[in-house]
Amino acid sequence: MKAVLAYFGCAALFSLVAAEKKNVVIDLSHHDGNVDLEAARGDGIEIVIHKCTQGLSFVDPKYSTNKATANKLGLTWAAYHFADNTNGYEQAEHFVKHAGTVRWYIVDLEENPIGVLPNTVGRAQAETLVRRIEGLTGSYPIVYGSQSFLDDLGDSEELAKCPLWVASYRSVPKMPKNWSSWLMWQYTDGSVGPTPHTVKGIGKVDRSYLNSDSL
Repeated sequence: MKAVLAYFGCAALFSLVAAEKKNVVIDLSHHDGNVDLEAARGDGIEIVIHKCTQGLSFVDPKYSTNKATANKLGLTWAAYHFADNTNGYEQAEHFVKHAGTVRWYIVDLEENPIGVLPNTVGRAQAETLVRRIEGLTGSYPIVYGSQSFLDDLGDSEELAKCPLWVASYRSVPKMPKNWSSWLMWQYTDGSVGPTPHTVKGIGKVDRSYLNSDSL
């Protein structure tokens, strides 16, 4: 059965698909400092998602080093781009150039805490960004975001073509209206949300379930 975890607030539905999700994903950035990915692998982690770029010029200083380590350890590697309100086409070019070979390209759509609200990505930039990534790589990227932020972007056929990585720190993920299923569910930021919050070799960290039936 293909797992679909739409938000109905229904514990029975959560139980139905529980066996189809794997708690094997973490996401990192330079803010996490030095991490021991070998210890994380020993703690059951199989997939590492790492911040690569932001906007038009920023490159995460930990990206290349952690990518090399993860590849040596046989961990699946994915990269994400923190989108802002600059040119979406150019953001995509910047991201793909620096990400290199990855399992997934991911676009992070959320409020930009740096500066004032107009720094935050809008629908036009997001649609251009994912469209250009598809043009460069042959596949639409995964979209990351919360139900509230993605719904605020409005109905978008372009964004709906992207697999969803939903951020929802609760026992059942709250789904944005443009999607009926999720590929990944970020259930904790390491402090808020269901347990476990920690991973050996890192400590408190963003953790996500993988919907293995969607691969």
